[in-house]
Amino acid sequence: MDQDYYQQQNLSQRMPDGTILPRRLSTDARDKRSLENFSPAKLKDWRFWVPLIVIVISLNLVWWRLPLMHTQDLEGDLTWALAPLFGYTITIAIGIALMMTQNFRSLLSYLFFAFSILFTFNSLIQARHEIWLLLLILVAFFIGVQQLWLGLQNILGLILLSVLATFTIPIAIFYSENNYLTQKFIIQLLPMLFAFFFYFTPIIMPNPDGRKLSLLSIGLFWAALLSHHVGATTIVIFILSMFAFVLQFVKARIGNWQNMIYVFLLALSILLVYQ
Repeated sequence: MDQDYYQQQNLSQRMPDGTILPRRLSTDARDKRSLENFSPAKLKDWRFWVPLIVIVISLNLVWWRLPLMHTQDLEGDLTWALAPLFGYTITIAIGIALMMTQNFRSLLSYLFFAFSILFTFNSLIQARHEIWLLLLILVAFFIGVQQLWLGLQNILGLILLSVLATFTIPIAIFYSENNYLTQKFIIQLLPMLFAFFFYFTPIIMPNPDGRKLSLLSIGLFWAALLSHHVGATTIVIFILSMFAFVLQFVKARIGNWQNMIYVFLLALSILLVYQ
């Protein structure tokens, strides 16, 4: 009798297709991501490559746009010192894309994170110890966020991601080119900080808690945006961010593509913010 009861209870906790229902009060990240539809795609499948390419290009546009623009404003020249940093940003972006498109459970992403670490051992980066340390911390975070026992797929992980993604690579690029930092440059990074916080909320927390948090994160992003600049492009960014906000509530399960769209909208917003 007891055995029949437990079998019935097991069946009652599954959907008609056999998918296990997430436990609402669980702190296990797997219980809050299990209903996300991340369709496995093979290497020869175009559905594997499109999100990967879009995410990698988008992240690099986000990271490189402001430092290069600010360097040109200071009449600085681009040098080969940026070559290892470019290799670093490409490889870490590939690792992030693999992680995001495989529901934060990608073994292959560790390989590209290892490649990005190798780029940091270039003498041009190691000569600047603070920059080297920042870049290593960023890689360590993306490795750690996939470890469920660390519990980083929540608001704490989201805050850490936003801070690290904003204040590591852009600062490394700018400092490598100019050998100093300006207060103006750091202040200009604030819209990027809150953009990461908003657009990555549904990626890190694809659950009701994340949707509630989006109400706060979109407000902070808009406030940072209005304090930075107000113009015709501001309206366009508002529309893009509203689209991203509404996308969280769409019932259609588009899985990998949904995260790709968030990162693509992040890149468009950053390109419009920094002109």
